[in-house]
Amino acid sequence: MDTPGTGPGAGTRGWVVGTSSLRRHLRELHAALRVLVCVLVTLLLASVRTGRPDEEHGTPVASARTLVVLVHGFGAGSDCWDAVAGGLGGPAVAVVRHRYRWTRRVDGLGAELADRVLDLAAHSGARTVTLVGHSLGGVVVAAALADPRLAGVVTHVVTVAAPLHGTGWARLFPVGAVRDLRRGRLPDTAPVPWTTLASRTDAVVTPAAATTSGADAVLLDGVGHCGLLRDPRVVARIAELAAPTDALALAA
Repeated sequence: MDTPGTGPGAGTRGWVVGTSSLRRHLRELHAALRVLVCVLVTLLLASVRTGRPDEEHGTPVASARTLVVLVHGFGAGSDCWDAVAGGLGGPAVAVVRHRYRWTRRVDGLGAELADRVLDLAAHSGARTVTLVGHSLGGVVVAAALADPRLAGVVTHVVTVAAPLHGTGWARLFPVGAVRDLRRGRLPDTAPVPWTTLASRTDAVVTPAAATTSGADAVLLDGVGHCGLLRDPRVVARIAELAAPTDALALAA
């Protein structure tokens, strides 16, 4: 009688198991290297960006009835929203790309965003205000919503691959707002209508980390963390959610 691991085929089985384990480790290493490269590139880009908001050309904020505020992710800038902003046109719709310095902590960035949204809403007379945040930007949006002044002002939130439950990759660079991404920023429940978009093939933020209680979760396949903002499905969904469906928003 053969003892375990010594009978016919034992060597083949061991080789198969070893090969499978090696492939799994190689995939994990490849994913880690992709994230590390992304971190290094975004650090380089962040070093040449300013922290001032960049207002979209088109409908002036002063005459807008629908306001959409886009909040970029870690190290990104206003250009990351080009595809999304291109799908948000329409009469009386103003699109603002909010910029910030990620070297500050999330609570401070959330308070800054809340002040900006209140100022925009006051000067626009907008009837609907939608906040859209990608990655770290979505966590900043969640932090801003903790400000009670935004109650009744913000009408919808969309977060794209935002680590609301945190992400272990933040340990690679625990500085400023990135440090807070280790645990994320998760509201007890969605304070306003909230839609989360995530990809099953995102190597940085898993779908489980990108959802929150009470939100409408949209899952996609075949697109990575940064590619989400250029995906036609994501652009179309954001445009649909930010559309002025309220009759009051369409009033002149």
